Amino acid sequence: MAHPNEVFVRELYAAMDRGDGRALAKALRSDTRWVIAGAGTLAGTYTGPDAIFTFWRRMAEETGGGLRLAVLDVLANDARAVALVDVTGVRGDRTFASSHVVVFEIDGRQVREARFIHEDQAAYDAFMGSGC
Repeated sequence: MAHPNEVFVRELYAAMDRGDGRALAKALRSDTRWVIAGAGTLAGTYTGPDAIFTFWRRMAEETGGGLRLAVLDVLANDARAVALVDVTGVRGDRTFASSHVVVFEIDGRQVREARFIHEDQAAYDAFMGSGC
């Protein structure tokens, strides 16, 4: 039987995949932090639902909605979950295919923090363009 936080994270990705804003909003707290590593144009820390939804909209705009996420595995305990996710995308004439790890700090059925670490950070930064 899967741990409840594993189920929660898989449901979160399914909601992202189908564009279910209501389900995503319920998973965020007023102080949820979404931390994107690197030096790309969207790298940084986004705090709260408004900032996180703005990040998601900007990501969709930057990639023409062409970023795809495929959950490979989720490991979870009572406080956190770690997801291994394949990421593929197209941005103009650039393409990207790699994996990232996301460390979720979870409180009940809400995310306190999600920290994204790319397998090939330099390739991701090149794909997203320099924010520096």
